[in-house]
Amino acid sequence: MVYSHEGFDESAQTLFKLVQKAQEIRPGSKRKLFLDIEGHRTSDGSFDAAMLELQMEFLVGFLARFLSEIHCPLMSVTNPKPQENEIPPELIIKTSESDE
Repeated sequence: MVYSHEGFDESAQTLFKLVQKAQEIRPGSKRKLFLDIEGHRTSDGSFDAAMLELQMEFLVGFLARFLSEIHCPLMSVTNPKPQENEIPPELIIKTSESDE
C-alpha cells in the first residue's frame, strides 16, 4: 500500500526492499506484487505525476524483471520472461538535480 503521505522515492524504496526481502526469505520463488495506492489523485480523478511514474516507469520499467506478476491500479502485468533473482543490493534513485 502506498499511503497518501508517501512520495515516489519512499514508495519505490519500500517496494524494492519488499522484493529483496521476498528473495531473501524464499529464494527463487515466484514473486507477485499487489499494490494499492491511497490518495495521490488529481482533481479529475487520475493519478498524480509521482504515482504515474511509480506504476509506469518504476514498476513496469525496472522492478518487473524481478517479479513474475504485477497488479496495481493502472494495470496487471505478467512477466513473459523468467523473473531475475539477482536483485541489486540497493536502489539508487537519480533525479535531475543529482544528475548535474
